Amino acid sequence: MSLQITYSQSIRGIVLDEDKLPLEFVSVAILQPNDSLLVQYTSTGADGKFNISGFKEGSYMLQVYLMTYQADQRILTIGKSDLDLEPITLKKEVNLLDEVIINVIIPIKIKQDTVAFNTKAFKVKQDDNVEDLIKKLPGVQIGTDGTVNAQGEDVTKILVDGKEFFNNDMTIALKNLNADAIKSVQIIDEESDDTRTTGIKDGEKAKIINLVLKEGKKSGYFGKVGAGIGTNDRFTSNFDLNRFTNSSQLALFGSLNNINNTGATVFRRDGSRGGSNSGYLTTGTAGANYNYEFKKDLNFNLDYHYGYSDREEEESSKRTEFTEDESFTSERENDSQNISNNHNINFSLRDRSKEGEYLEFRGSFKNDKRESDSNNSTVYFNENNSEDTNSDRTVRSEDDRNNGSLNFSFRKKLNEKGRNLRVRSGISFSDNTDMNFQKSLNKFNISNNTNYSESNEITTRDEKNKGLNYNVSFRYMEPIIEHHLISFSSSVRNEKDDESLDQTKTINDIVQNPFIYQLDYNKQVYNNQLGYVFSKDKIQVYLSGGLETMKQKLDVDNDSFIDNNYNNFLPRATVSYEYKKGKRVRFRYEKETSLPSANQVTPIVNDFNPLYVSVGNTGLTPEKEDSYSVMFYSHEFKRATSFFTYIGYTKTTNAIVTSRSIDDNYIQYSTFENYGTKSNFRGHLNLSKKISNIGLRYTLRGGADLNDYTTIINNANNDTKSKGWNVGLSLSNENKNKVDLTVGAKFDFNKTTYSLQDKDRDYFMQNYYTKFDWDFTNSLTFDTQFDFSLYTDNNFDSQSIPIWNMGVEYAFLKAKRGNLKFQIFDILDKNLGIERTSSDNYFEETFKTNLGTYAMLSFTYSLKPPTGKSSKRDSGNRRWGRRH
Repeated sequence: MSLQITYSQSIRGIVLDEDKLPLEFVSVAILQPNDSLLVQYTSTGADGKFNISGFKEGSYMLQVYLMTYQADQRILTIGKSDLDLEPITLKKEVNLLDEVIINVIIPIKIKQDTVAFNTKAFKVKQDDNVEDLIKKLPGVQIGTDGTVNAQGEDVTKILVDGKEFFNNDMTIALKNLNADAIKSVQIIDEESDDTRTTGIKDGEKAKIINLVLKEGKKSGYFGKVGAGIGTNDRFTSNFDLNRFTNSSQLALFGSLNNINNTGATVFRRDGSRGGSNSGYLTTGTAGANYNYEFKKDLNFNLDYHYGYSDREEEESSKRTEFTEDESFTSERENDSQNISNNHNINFSLRDRSKEGEYLEFRGSFKNDKRESDSNNSTVYFNENNSEDTNSDRTVRSEDDRNNGSLNFSFRKKLNEKGRNLRVRSGISFSDNTDMNFQKSLNKFNISNNTNYSESNEITTRDEKNKGLNYNVSFRYMEPIIEHHLISFSSSVRNEKDDESLDQTKTINDIVQNPFIYQLDYNKQVYNNQLGYVFSKDKIQVYLSGGLETMKQKLDVDNDSFIDNNYNNFLPRATVSYEYKKGKRVRFRYEKETSLPSANQVTPIVNDFNPLYVSVGNTGLTPEKEDSYSVMFYSHEFKRATSFFTYIGYTKTTNAIVTSRSIDDNYIQYSTFENYGTKSNFRGHLNLSKKISNIGLRYTLRGGADLNDYTTIINNANNDTKSKGWNVGLSLSNENKNKVDLTVGAKFDFNKTTYSLQDKDRDYFMQNYYTKFDWDFTNSLTFDTQFDFSLYTDNNFDSQSIPIWNMGVEYAFLKAKRGNLKFQIFDILDKNLGIERTSSDNYFEETFKTNLGTYAMLSFTYSLKPPTGKSSKRDSGNRRWGRRH
């Protein structure tokens, strides 16, 4: 018995309306007739024609659908030859839907700026979360850092039934919502709040995802609970419980594990995604989200989440540093433990219930208590590779950090011709208390007995930082003639930082004079802009010029160190052109000025670390930036091809640069100076295209980051040029109902050159990976992943790291509510954290410990099964749409 798989060349056709005119953006899908799972899809072009291929021989359902028209469905028997269909005519949808239309499963709907995927057309297991579901959608990828890319653009937020979910933390939505609760996934090109309120297009769009819940999930509760136990004392546990109605949403989630999995972004002070997986990390998190809709488009959202983390880490590094005259190396061993307990509260009130008005009020508060302990040993070697200095240092810190913000905005359309106004204001605060202790033994001139010396230091440093920032802005737009407007805006921004310090130090048992001071730094920026706006359906132009006044004041112990005023003229220009649906280009130019930070101007010496001493420069003046950028985006529905590229260039004059000196004992002293210019050129692209005739999709990514800047080392200028490139290519199958296969490769290049010495750095990282998931049956699934990384560097030895994971899971119990999973991680026991970096006068290699090999057995139970009988979807009594 032999199995032969052949693919049809193509099915071609044309779709017309009742007046025999071609219809564009008609969804054309090939479905499995027994369960309506999606096999392939395309859409018609402007000529109404379509061409679809990439499936095996057999019987399929062909579905043709366009919003406001009745769906056309028919069973086709596909052979080896091309199939040319007679013209397909779609009739206008009638108001009273009959039984035929009700039973139709539409896998993809295209409407204006929204593409909606019906989850019934994709195979979803009972235990799958939203992340598992989204990965199966055509043209959607999820990166290892949690970034979601759809149709070539990064997704900025995920909504649930059009409402915010955990302050738009995508990680929580992806990993804690059950895929079985989702009716459809909408990918939306969302216009800006200004455009949606005033009707005046500004060319700004963001890619978002809206998860539409099943009606059966809007009554009662649903969720899941799970736990796992593994070798090497590994464990994991998690739960989520949801109760949604038409007007309210309540979601609870929690997790506790020691497998380096956070499941949320509450552990990052800046709220960003990603993070290191090195070390041994135990995390616990729990949260609740509540959303209430008072009436249509009037929503209140409140969420709270708590995060606990305990990371133990060991690392070793080797660094080469240089000055104009010499170079030296250092080796460092460090072990640390960092414990964090944080509480986060976010709320928002959004009112879009009145046409032409939008009011928004947001707030967030965070308390973060952290404890950290570290022990490190650093050895410095001279050019003869002899040990010259070593330092053993113990550090403990206890931080209590609080911050919060309140933001208000109001937009109103004043008449139909385009007159409108916008008011925004915000206030934020920070209140941080840091208590630090360090004990170090430093030995100098070890290679020279004559000049040998030791320094035994004990330092206690108590620091308090308080910040209060506020901003207010007003904008008024007045139409001149149709599509032409004048814009006037005015804003004020104030930033106030107060810092107090109480430091005591003992050196070789001699108590030093206490170091106590109070620092107050205040920055105020006033800006008035006059602009011209041209806005039509396809093109938008914004040109403006602004007069900016900057005030800067620094006091230390009530003595004035800085009291400066600056005036600047700031031009801006933006041109956006959407020449066709799904195709747009944007050019932007902006000039900005930036006052130095408190750290850059403080006259207070920071010598907490005896080997790294820093001080600011009160003579610094603002640096000025000219930024240029071009963005191009194209998504072709017919060919399922997405292309996105961005190119940016920034030139900074009167640049604030680092000036450091290194003495004979390898002690570094750093400050800042205004010197010359620095430049940055950056760009990235993403191309995703379906290879229709074989049912595969390839994604090509590329990026570049070129930097040219100067630092000052021992009074000599060091011109540093860093050139980085990256390119990646992946190939995956489109139809993931049975098998999900991805293979790919990524390459990172970096070349850094220095003018002081011939110490150029050439770095090359190769990464090859594959992922394979196979559903043996509706209950049994196998998956495996293999990743191989190779690091080469002209300053370090080559390193290769293969990582292999494998798992099998089985769904059982009534309605497959139970899921048993067995996984083995890092089968080869080769996972090693490695980082290679370069800066203005050094390059460094760091190794970090990782979990290593372990196995995990876990069980997940769905708290409520899907409503209704599964046989309805598989029934042989389906009534098809019109056939021709």
